[in-house]
Amino acid sequence: MKRCKAITGACFSLVVGSACASPVDFSNALPNFFGAGIGSTTEYAGGKDRIVGVLPGMRYVTSGGHLFEWYGTYTQYNFGSLTGFQWGPALALRLGRRNVDDAVVSQVHDVSTTVEGGGYVGYEYSHVGDVPFRLRGEVTVVTNAGSVYTGARTTLNTSAWLPLHSRVFIGGGLGATWVSGGFNETYYGVTSEDSQKSGLPVFNPGGGLNQITGWVAGIFQVSPKWYAGAMVYYQRLMGDSAASPIVTQRGTRNQLTYGVGIAYAFQ
Repeated sequence: MKRCKAITGACFSLVVGSACASPVDFSNALPNFFGAGIGSTTEYAGGKDRIVGVLPGMRYVTSGGHLFEWYGTYTQYNFGSLTGFQWGPALALRLGRRNVDDAVVSQVHDVSTTVEGGGYVGYEYSHVGDVPFRLRGEVTVVTNAGSVYTGARTTLNTSAWLPLHSRVFIGGGLGATWVSGGFNETYYGVTSEDSQKSGLPVFNPGGGLNQITGWVAGIFQVSPKWYAGAMVYYQRLMGDSAASPIVTQRGTRNQLTYGVGIAYAFQ
């Protein structure tokens, strides 16, 4: 199975999920929604061959006032407020690297698909006024408890949304991810056996800053119930992740994902 890097779910979710995060007044009465996004990304983190993927998205506020969000390969449940302080569990499906198109990288050890679990904390501010806007910041920590890699992955994400028109919204965000040495060894390391098979030099990475990210998106409210959106998501690999020969010799540290999506709002 080809590996679509795990960030893809988050990227497509910005297209689909932004519909729920962008009503005219950015008030607490954000709609529930279900939608889907389609887009293009690299076959694996650090690669240059591209694939196309389709992923679902959903946002639902329970009768108890808790928020459930599911975007592609990522889901979280908020026990906090819809605005203000937010916190809860998080799950992510990290897809593996197997049978990739690159003939050299395909000789490097396979990486199995795994489930990551952990939690997040964040804060959301919604401003209602002449110029409404929404700001959100979030820190997520997940691990797979050594099933595929050892250690953990920590991500900081920020976002901002504002209206250009009563039915047109724009947004953008910045982020960064830090990973353990065990994570980098699994996804970017080259063992002696890998080197003999592929011809790539042996590489034993440590942990640290894995990537910085940025994105821009636009949303159009087609009707009271339907939204459409488009986005571009940029990742720049950093540190030992970017120094891997998988990246420097066979791929690129600059990763671009783009896509479009639709969502249906419901009560």
